[in-house]
Amino acid sequence: MLKHFEEEHHAIHDAEAKEEVRQFWLKLGYDCIENPDEFGVDLLVDGKGREFGCEVKTKTGWHGPEFEFPTLRIPFHKQKLTDDCFTFFVLNSGHTHAAVVSRQKLLKSPLVQIKNKMVPMGDFFYEIDLKDVEFVNLFAKNIY
Repeated sequence: MLKHFEEEHHAIHDAEAKEEVRQFWLKLGYDCIENPDEFGVDLLVDGKGREFGCEVKTKTGWHGPEFEFPTLRIPFHKQKLTDDCFTFFVLNSGHTHAAVVSRQKLLKSPLVQIKNKMVPMGDFFYEIDLKDVEFVNLFAKNIY
């Protein structure tokens, strides 16, 4: 059973989160645009001999710079994006820090079924070990 799409929640966080990550890639010297295909990956990144997609989400329960969860969970329905090269950014509620996961790390992670308030029967998530996650400060002056 999949979680129902919440337009209001999406609208609150989506545009700002994508812009923060777009600016992050620009600071690193990449070209980055919002994908004109609203059903595709969020951002298209190009530069330094690479082209890839970047999916961006906000974890509203993550406050401040420290990620205080035992694992990072990414909804299984994002699997549809894994046919192409992409990076997944999960931002904290303030959009100042991100947990970054590559396509390869996502796909090697186990699937778990988690019950939650939105899907009482349980929804499937990739459960990513924190050793496979890179944490970045989106506003650091010297990134990479």
